[in-house]
Amino acid sequence: MKIVCDTNIWYHLGEDEALFQTVKDLPLAPSFINIYELTKTPNFLGNEEKVRSAIQKMFYFQKYAIFEPPFIHVAKMHNSFDYDLEREVGVYLKFTELVARGETIRPEKLEDFKKFIELKRLDLEKASSDFNEIAVKVKREIKDKRVHSNQDTSGITGAFINFCVEWATGGKYNLEGFNLNNIELLIRVLDLFFLRMEVSSMKIGANDWNDFAILSYVQPGDKYWTKEKRWLRLIAEAGMENYIHA
Repeated sequence: MKIVCDTNIWYHLGEDEALFQTVKDLPLAPSFINIYELTKTPNFLGNEEKVRSAIQKMFYFQKYAIFEPPFIHVAKMHNSFDYDLEREVGVYLKFTELVARGETIRPEKLEDFKKFIELKRLDLEKASSDFNEIAVKVKREIKDKRVHSNQDTSGITGAFINFCVEWATGGKYNLEGFNLNNIELLIRVLDLFFLRMEVSSMKIGANDWNDFAILSYVQPGDKYWTKEKRWLRLIAEAGMENYIHA
């Protein structure tokens, strides 16, 4: 059993020593999503010590860490293949290691870092805009929202996850024959999220991509720790309360 944490939890642990002391013996699992978010956060530009403290707390639990990106992790649950962490994500791992040791972003590199943050933000904004446009088109085709809401669309959501796996692995691997119950938290919550987009005014935002991708790391028997009310509500409404770490 492991406890997968959203990135804000690491911030909380970095700021609240009393909280850290209550959980320091638990199997908290840092993930690549956490590492990725902490390497591109604007907090580096004005609150670097806050980021450093969060990263240092992650390193305390490094024996439980999941270093693979989310859909590589899912792909490896169904396919046997080697993933070169150093080559693929080593730059992120090295960056967080240096920050944890006390390194700072050199003044002459700050502009490059700002551009890096902005580029990543624009990528997610573009993906969100495209996805929201698709949801609007689907919404126009819905004749009866009640009937649509009662349909089983988990297969479609599973196909989307399969697409993500194929994209992440360069088309080399897929989830054909994979038991989706192994990632039921991701499937159920994402399925509900998509449904809400189709029958209500709900839209996907830039930050939502990482928030749902991190659920890929949570398997049956695991827990997910977040304080985000939106995601706690979605998890509960999807009937997945048993995954919530209280």
